[in-house]
Amino acid sequence: MRISKVELNDKGILMNLMTLFLHDLSEFNNDLEINQSNGLFEFDVFEWFFEKEGLTPFFIYNESKIIGFILLQSGPYTNQEFADYVLNSFFIQKKYRRQGLGREACKLFFKQFPGRYAISQLKNNVPAVQFWKNIYKSIDVEFYEKEEIEDGHEVVYQYFKV
Repeated sequence: MRISKVELNDKGILMNLMTLFLHDLSEFNNDLEINQSNGLFEFDVFEWFFEKEGLTPFFIYNESKIIGFILLQSGPYTNQEFADYVLNSFFIQKKYRRQGLGREACKLFFKQFPGRYAISQLKNNVPAVQFWKNIYKSIDVEFYEKEEIEDGHEVVYQYFKV
């Protein structure tokens, strides 16, 4: 397994994976709709991850295949009082789920980027909430959990240090 920063020339691959991620997320967020002109789910600040310091996209590779991605916020895109990093998005393609690859990717990522984290999930996205709680247990990390309303949605935040 390998975690690598997405290079500019691979932006289109990430954009395609993002539409799959948003499609999956639309099951839990009724506000997500496809763009009526192209039929794709689109992330409104996608370009920022290639333009702004502190927003970094990563591919998750298993062997030589891209199986997912991580969008990481740092610097001015976090609340420095509570977190060095905000894990904006984490995605593993469905065919690679439930094989321990997500857990392996998280362990590798946190080893590469130690610090204080904030991660959130939509409260009604029970599979995601359970996934992250299983990750924290597997890496033996204590976390603080807080529920908030964000853009009109109930979210669960976890704060922890690795």
